Amino acid sequence: MQLSETQHSSHHSAPHSALFDPDLPTASSVMASLNCVAVQYVMHPSLALAELAARLAYTLTAPEYAESTLVEEVAKNLVQQWDAVVHEYHMENNVSGALPAWLQ
Repeated sequence: MQLSETQHSSHHSAPHSALFDPDLPTASSVMASLNCVAVQYVMHPSLALAELAARLAYTLTAPEYAESTLVEEVAKNLVQQWDAVVHEYHMENNVSGALPAWLQ
């Protein structure tokens, strides 16, 4: 028995995890976005870009993006690396205020 188009599309609109970004539907799209942010960070380092990169790295850890063990491992490594950049930025620049909740 085949699903009709409406049944099929409603099947795909199941609830997603909190980390999933519907504007970035695949792991490749998250990685492409993260790559663009990383290049911008290299050219013009800022806390805002580092935090955006860290948030994208966290987004990549959503179960919906776990296309392979490689993606899961890369996501984990990117989270660690961008977390370190954000923490270092806070320390070196004496940024007042707490780290974003999603980084703690």
